[in-house]
Amino acid sequence: MDIAIRVDSVSKKFCMRTHHIMLYGTIDLWRSFCGYQKDNSSLRSGEFWALDDISFEVKQGEAVGLIGPNGAGKSTMLKLLNGIYLPDSGRIEMYGRVGALIEVGAGFHPMLTGRENIYLNGGILGMSKAEIRRHFDEIVDFSGIEPFLDTPVRHYSSGMYVRLGFSIAVHSNPEILLVDEVLAVGDAVFRRKCLQYMKNLHKKGVTFIIVSHNMMTIEGITAQCLYFDKGKLAGDGAPGDVISLYEMSLAQKEADSGNRIKPDHEQYPDSLDLVEYWDYGTAEVHVRAVRLYDMNGEKKGRFDSDEGICVEAVLDSAIEGNVLFWLTLANSDNVACMGSLNIPYTMKKGVQNVRFTFNPLRLSTGAYKIVFVINDETGTNPYSNGHYGFFEVLKKSAVVNPGFVAPICWVEPEVESSVIIRDNSSGGTKGV
Repeated sequence: MDIAIRVDSVSKKFCMRTHHIMLYGTIDLWRSFCGYQKDNSSLRSGEFWALDDISFEVKQGEAVGLIGPNGAGKSTMLKLLNGIYLPDSGRIEMYGRVGALIEVGAGFHPMLTGRENIYLNGGILGMSKAEIRRHFDEIVDFSGIEPFLDTPVRHYSSGMYVRLGFSIAVHSNPEILLVDEVLAVGDAVFRRKCLQYMKNLHKKGVTFIIVSHNMMTIEGITAQCLYFDKGKLAGDGAPGDVISLYEMSLAQKEADSGNRIKPDHEQYPDSLDLVEYWDYGTAEVHVRAVRLYDMNGEKKGRFDSDEGICVEAVLDSAIEGNVLFWLTLANSDNVACMGSLNIPYTMKKGVQNVRFTFNPLRLSTGAYKIVFVINDETGTNPYSNGHYGFFEVLKKSAVVNPGFVAPICWVEPEVESSVIIRDNSSGGTKGV
């Protein structure tokens, strides 16, 4: 298969302050005038690498997603590919006609009408007047802005800008399509329409690169994923693997910055870290450790979506009686994705192990943590409330959500307690 895009050791640097931009611009212009070559191999005071030694290839007809935190270099990469920026070092090769939607309103003149901007933006994308006339009705129909076609675009909302810009870009018959996260501005119906159109273009052999913070979008329409972090290429491969790497990195940063309390790793070396803890209630039950197993009893930190997971909690209780567990699996955005409320259990006095089995997981690709709450039998007094994590899930098959009124998969787990209770008050052990 032929190469559509080749990026070879590309780097791009910017200045942090305006006075540095003016100073270095003057110096570089004067050096160029005098015949001296610009030195792009090192940073000057006030500069930083937006992209640092990036290399990758995209084959014709491939769909590639760019992911990473804000400021990682994704949009800079797209602007380099589109020729808006020139690299400070390295080489970029593009084989094919490029269509791009990188910034809201890019390529539009605010004083011109939507009709006039179709011709202006289409010309910028390399369309002839004949091509624009031929596709004009399709562009207007897809964008859905016909009632405002003869209105100056300065009166358009950001969503209308995106509608018109995307419609022009995809109807310019591109061989390579570059789409930044501007699609997040549009409404949900139009986003679905755009994604479906991109899937159709992909089937026709169009190569495209999309930047998005929506991991479901990246996983659903791309076959390759590039993970950028602080200007470096931190991951390259199948979307599931790279998304999981990215979300685990986010989860780890959240854990490092939060109210993190280390469990007793000397006694429980395989316990998940306690990421967050709310110290309220009577605190008569303490969670000493939370461990994860697969259905074969093997300790794991990564699971497939079609297999089961066993959550084991080591509890130290000063009471005996009935309690209710709240156990949910939350993603890196603290959204509860799967779990169960009010799981009944009879607590024994002492240290005990309780296992909760969810089989199958029914979770999509990403990083998740355990939200573990222990209440009294009325559900009003919390003995313990903590977030434990993190673990990875890779989607291997269709994830079916049986919920009807909420996007949360509430399922009842199998519950079992350990055979041995260690009673701290007597120092001995007894069977259950």
